[in-house]
Amino acid sequence: MALGGTIRGKTTTLRLPTDADLETYNDWMADMRVRRAHRVWNEPAMPATWKERLKATAKEKMDVLWSIDVGGRLVGFATGSFWSPTEPGFTVRQFVIAPDDWRKGFGFDAALALHRYLFDYLDLRRAGVEIRADNVAGLRIADRLGYVEYARGHEVYYRDGAYVDDVQLFMGIDAWRERWGATEREYAPLPADATR
Repeated sequence: MALGGTIRGKTTTLRLPTDADLETYNDWMADMRVRRAHRVWNEPAMPATWKERLKATAKEKMDVLWSIDVGGRLVGFATGSFWSPTEPGFTVRQFVIAPDDWRKGFGFDAALALHRYLFDYLDLRRAGVEIRADNVAGLRIADRLGYVEYARGHEVYYRDGAYVDDVQLFMGIDAWRERWGATEREYAPLPADATR
C-alpha cells in the first residue's frame, strides 16, 4: 500500500499515516457505528498487529492510505486502489470519519480534496465506490460529488434482523469537470494547442 502524500482541503488534510494513528484506527474498527456504516478494514487487533499489517500492505503498489486530520487532530482515514497503468481509475475502498466528528463537514471536505487530487492532479478518467444503502451520509457525499449508481447488490449485508443493499457508484472525469471544474481546479487547464 503506497502512502499517499499530502492533500489539503479547506478544513481537512489527507496525510501520510503514522504508527501513532494505528491505535485510533483500531478503536474505530471496533466501534459499532463505524462497523454498521462500512466494511471493516483489518478487524480490530492489538496495535502491534496493525503495524505488521501496515508494513505488509505497504508493499501493494496499487493501493494507497491516507490519515485525515483537522488542525493536527486525527479524524479519519481513507484507503483505495488504482486500477492499472493502462486503465486510469481509482476505487475508494474505505472512507472513515470518527463517529464523534460526524456531521461537521469533514467527510465532504476530505472527499472533495481527494477527488480533486485524483481527477485534476493525477488526471484519472474515472473513480468508483461501493456504499451500503443505509449509509445515508456516504451516499449524500457521493451524490454531492457527482457519482451515479451503476449497479446494486440486493440484500448483501444482514444486520438488525434485515438485509441491506450494496450500492456501486461511478464518476467519470467529464462529470467531475462539469460539476467542479470551475471551482476546484488544482491547476489551470492547458491550452488546446499545448500538447502539439
